[in-house]
Amino acid sequence: MNEGIRRWAKKLAKPIHVRLQSLKVELFRQHLSGTGLSLLDVGGGGGIDGGCLRLYTQFSRVVIANLKPSFHGLEDRRVSKIVPDGRQLPFPDKSFDWVISNAVIEHVGDWPDQKHFAPEIRRVASCGSFVTTPDRYFPLASHTFLPFYQFLPVDVQGRVARYSPGYVQEYEQINLLSPAQMRPLFPDAKVIYTGFSIVGNSLNAYCDKGWLHAHGA
Repeated sequence: MNEGIRRWAKKLAKPIHVRLQSLKVELFRQHLSGTGLSLLDVGGGGGIDGGCLRLYTQFSRVVIANLKPSFHGLEDRRVSKIVPDGRQLPFPDKSFDWVISNAVIEHVGDWPDQKHFAPEIRRVASCGSFVTTPDRYFPLASHTFLPFYQFLPVDVQGRVARYSPGYVQEYEQINLLSPAQMRPLFPDAKVIYTGFSIVGNSLNAYCDKGWLHAHGA
């Protein structure tokens, strides 16, 4: 695809993505309480237009875990960075008050890899966790901007990815999840839709362990 068209498409989509990310960040912030909290952001970074940087200011300690780190703007002394395998996080149980992971689980591999990734998020979180991923059944694939791309066979994805006006221009393994798949991965979480007003495009698995314990769950 022509690079000019691709740049135009990304420019057009950017304010939409900023808005959608803000919805997820705000949903997470609504459930936070207390001070002196620690946060692990698995696959994190500054976010679009620094949306995550504003979230980080609410925590006294932040660790960003990312295999492909882009740490521009993260010079805050509260923030440290590591390059781990999210399927085997190098932290003891309940090392952080909160763990967040935004649109990462679809990139970690196939279903067995995702089944290793999800328990690690839950294991290292003391207060709770917030994990988001694009909804598999939303018709427009958020990585490629191509309709129904996620339902194509792998060999077909490899052929059509080059025509993507989105963020992925060659095939890479992306395993989107449905609500029915998110729930067993995060059995103690509530799965919430965010996104467009008529139909949500993002699944958000939110777990508040303090609420669960208080209500005997």
